[in-house]
Amino acid sequence: MPKRSAFLSLLLIAALMLAACVAAPPAWASMEEPPADMSGRVLVEAGGMIRIGGSFALTGPVPDPGLDIRHGAELAVDDLNAAGGLEGFMFELVAEDGACDGTQGTNVGNKFAADETIVAVTGGTCSGETFGLMPILQEARIPFVSPSATNPDITSADCDVCNRVALSDALQGAIDAGFVFGDLGLTKVAVVHDNSDYGKGLAEIFQDNIAGLGAEVTSFEGVQVGDTDFRAMLARVGAGGPQAIFFAGYSTEAGLIAQQMTETPGLEDTAFMSVDGAYTQQYLEAAGGAAEGTYISFVAGADSEVMNAEFDAKYLEKYGVSPDDLGPFHSQSYDSVTLIAVALSAVAAVDDNGNLVIDREELISAIRSVDAFAGLTGTIKCDGIGECGAGGVQIFQITDGAFVQVSGLGME
Repeated sequence: MPKRSAFLSLLLIAALMLAACVAAPPAWASMEEPPADMSGRVLVEAGGMIRIGGSFALTGPVPDPGLDIRHGAELAVDDLNAAGGLEGFMFELVAEDGACDGTQGTNVGNKFAADETIVAVTGGTCSGETFGLMPILQEARIPFVSPSATNPDITSADCDVCNRVALSDALQGAIDAGFVFGDLGLTKVAVVHDNSDYGKGLAEIFQDNIAGLGAEVTSFEGVQVGDTDFRAMLARVGAGGPQAIFFAGYSTEAGLIAQQMTETPGLEDTAFMSVDGAYTQQYLEAAGGAAEGTYISFVAGADSEVMNAEFDAKYLEKYGVSPDDLGPFHSQSYDSVTLIAVALSAVAAVDDNGNLVIDREELISAIRSVDAFAGLTGTIKCDGIGECGAGGVQIFQITDGAFVQVSGLGME
């Protein structure tokens, strides 16, 4: 087996040491016994594991990206444990299937809230799933960091447990509109979404931005996740004579729409653009040859080339596939777990009985107070409402069956 590089582990150790240096220990840490009232605290008994919950879309419309995100979180846990864990306590990932669905997100949230050993959560994968998690985790005072839920309303001043390392769709929708109107020079655009919290929200942002630039929005249509025949919708859209169709949604629906556009009179030569939910091999497979020449945007981090090369090698070694074969958010997932670990190092303390004690309220505050550290996606540091991501938006065109960047982050 290839020998693992220690670079990522060294960075993790440095980040954990930094957090430990800048944070004062909890007041109870010097007591001979932990507080009798342990409400609001997690106690990890000597020899126990620090348990981080994970809500991953392992079924539903995006199972490959969901699995990819789980893999990223698992590799972060591997590296944390290889670096010695936290105060000698090892980390454990408790993975659940959020299924990219609000109801299932609520079910997962209830499961984590009922488990007093869960200290924090990475997830959810999709915006709707994460909206299901949010009220449950807020009431239970369990902080979460989503690697990939991009709806702007995921974070706000009203939810102090809500954080993410993915970038907001408020940015993606504006950049995409500017690209279609400015770079492509297209002024008549049809907007389609999949009626998910993610897709509809992003479609509305795009519509507002491109209309504000002076373009005509010829139609605004909603379909459903799981639909496979879009010909009737495309016929209606085609009647408006759009120069482009912008689709906000997930991979399979995006691919099928791109493919069926080639069969729709008047749309054969119409440009097609979709978003990060379709930035997958799943999209290329669903669209087939119709993917060629289409555009996809992705909310990208300011990636560290060295760190990502090591991560990719470990991913391939452990799972037997390249991370890009499954989905785009593995690096954000790794960073979400690392952020939780760094915050934990600032507030957790070992009592005289050898137990690790974690105050939930202190952890909630610590996540947004962590000093900036180098993650796979760039410099990770949260603002006051839980926006912790780095980078910008990249736009790709499918050329010879591959995603080739044509605009955005990294091309300045």
